[in-house]
This record gives sequence, C-alpha cells and structure tokens, in this order.
Amino acid sequence: MKAHKIPTKEKCLAILRKYNTPAQVIDHCLTVTKIAERFCAQIDNVNTKLVIAASMLHDIGRSKEHSIFHAIEGVKILEGENLDQLLILIVKKHIGTGITETEATKLGLPLDDYIPKTTEEIIVSYSDNLACGSRECSFDEVLNNFISKFGEDSHVVRGFFRQKEFIEKIIMKNI
Repeated sequence: MKAHKIPTKEKCLAILRKYNTPAQVIDHCLTVTKIAERFCAQIDNVNTKLVIAASMLHDIGRSKEHSIFHAIEGVKILEGENLDQLLILIVKKHIGTGITETEATKLGLPLDDYIPKTTEEIIVSYSDNLACGSRECSFDEVLNNFISKFGEDSHVVRGFFRQKEFIEKIIMKNI
C-alpha cells in the first residue's frame, strides 16, 4: 500500500491549478501560508510541512463551492489526490473557528465535529481567520468583523479568542 503524502508548497500550487482554483483563492492560500509559516517558526514540535501543505490547500474546495461546504468539497478533492489524512482533517476543520456537531447539523453539513484540536489544525484555522483575502488583518480587525457579523457572545468570537490564546501560549513556552 502506497503511503499517503504531504506535498511541497510547489506541488500544492500545482494541485490548486489542476482543479482551476480561482486566482484570488490561490492568493489567499499563499497569504494564509505566510502567516502560518511565521507561527511555525516560533513553535517547537509542530509539523511545519503539514501546516504549509494544509495552508496551501485549505480552500481548494472553493474551486467548486464558495459556501461553507467548500471544506467538504476540499476533503473530496484531496482524498482523490491520495494525500495524508492529517492534511485532509485540517482542511475539513479549518472553517470558521470550528463547528460543533450540533452546529454542523443546523448548517446542513455532514454530521461531524469540525473543531480544530491539534496544534497544526489550530494554526491553519487561525491563520486563515487572520487573512482577509490576500491581505493580512490584525486580530482586532477580524474580531470586530466577527462581532458585527455573529454577535459578541457567539461561538465564533469565543473560538477566535481560544485560537489566539492557544497560539500565544505555545509561542510563550518556546521563548
């Protein structure tokens, strides 16, 4: 049985192009990757190769679907590419700041837990949230956007704070 693989950044770019991913989505993926690489450089014991590949491919599903279902489409595409299961899980869980089984049901997503839990999953999801298109946004800018969109007490806002605290805590451990 062939081992599942984690592609290089260049191979990820080729995969994005193979599925006709829109140029602005590719630019966004490159921005997310740049942010994620910066976090990885400050964190010990993180699978940087996995984070880079997942950051590059997290929105490949947008080649077919622009709703929240793009994560599910991305999973299907990457399973067809025979890529590493950990990479595929990151793509599945990168949406928002995480979606519980209950929320998934309300949204019409397949019943599952879409909450990022591993360091790599959280880095990609948080980096994605900090990328406004192909521009990097500040935490406060994204927070204000989330508050106006979902409300101050929403699970999205709480999840965003959790992601920030998680990343800051593991960075501080490495200083």
